[in-house]
Formats: sequence, C-alpha cells, structure tokens
Amino acid sequence: MGLRVLGVNASARTDGFTAALLDEVLEAARGKGAVTERLDLVKHPFPFCAGNYSLDPASCGPDTCVQGPWDGFGKVAEKILNADAVVFATPVYWFSVSARMKALLERMTSMENQGLLNLGKPMALLAVAEEEGASQALAQMLLPLSYMGFVLAPLGLVYAHHRGTPNLRENAELLEDARIAGENLVLMAEKLRGAAFREPLPSYQYRLPRLPGVAAD
Repeated sequence: MGLRVLGVNASARTDGFTAALLDEVLEAARGKGAVTERLDLVKHPFPFCAGNYSLDPASCGPDTCVQGPWDGFGKVAEKILNADAVVFATPVYWFSVSARMKALLERMTSMENQGLLNLGKPMALLAVAEEEGASQALAQMLLPLSYMGFVLAPLGLVYAHHRGTPNLRENAELLEDARIAGENLVLMAEKLRGAAFREPLPSYQYRLPRLPGVAAD
C-alpha cells in the first residue's frame, strides 16, 4: 500500500480556489504512488481550544483533553495522526490564516504537549490570497507546525494570488508549483519513513521542581 497523504482544506468552501489548489497537490502525490484523501474542516466542526494547557498541562493531551477529545476534533486528529504526510491549505482572511486553520492549530496542541505525535512527518503548506497576505499566512502555519515536529518538504510552500486568475488552469506556473510540492512531499515521506528522531521532554515538565536531573525555573 502506498504512503497516505492527507490534504486539510481550511476554507469555508469545498469547491473554491483553495480546494482546487489542494487537489492539484494531492493529484501529484497520487502520481508518485500515494493514497490521498482531502479533509474539509467545514464538514468537521469542533469547539475552540479552551486553553487548559496553562492551567493543567496534564489535561492537554490526545486522551486527556477536557473537551473530549472526541468532540469533533477527534476525527480530524485521527486522520492527521494516521497520515504519512499532510498538506495544510488555507485561504487568506485579512492577511492571516482562516479561523478554521487557526482553531485547528490551537487544538493540535494536544498532539504535541505530551509528546510530539507527528514528529518527522512531512508537510506542505498552501495559501490562497485575493491580493496580499499569503506569505504571512504561510509563516503563521509554518512556525507552530514546525514546533509540533512536522518537516517541510522541499519547495513545499505554495501560494497564489487569486485575483485576476479565476480559473486555476490559467496559471501554468502555479500548477507546476503544486505538482512539485506534491511529488516532493511523497519523496520526502519515503525517505523519512521509519526514521527515529530525538524529541525533548514536554515543555511543561521543565517547570516541575522535583523532576530528577532537570533544573526548575
């Protein structure tokens, strides 16, 4: 069975420009032998993060989240965890990621707080803007996901300015960028499959005063 590549669409529309660009990346991944799936967050609503990490870090984990974790987010988390590589795609709303993408990143704290459950997992990031803001949106995804252990595929940052290009097929350069991102994502996943990476202790443990061999703040 081929590698599993998951595409996460954080747009409110399942047939918009963001979804179309994501589909191009997934099609390229299939061309390299991967099994792909697109997950539209609009079909899997879940509550916002309640911020329990700052009150009780032990309550923020895949099985200990006070919101379930099977409150709608669990289905999304399960698909991300089972994927060998993930493509995160967002439209740009006011120079930033969509609210759905931001909510996803916040809830994914439960997937890194008690161990980096996606450590070494390749990713590609897509951002579609009407005018400006795509680079900001990519950065807003890249930093937290990198801290969660995801690894950016070569040329895995793809952005598009939607205005003036209503049809994705009219932009040959963008299509090529999407193809390269999808293919490189699979190539990296093949190289990293089974690799063992080091990870630090969960950050909150460094604040425990009685942890042997670790200085408290």
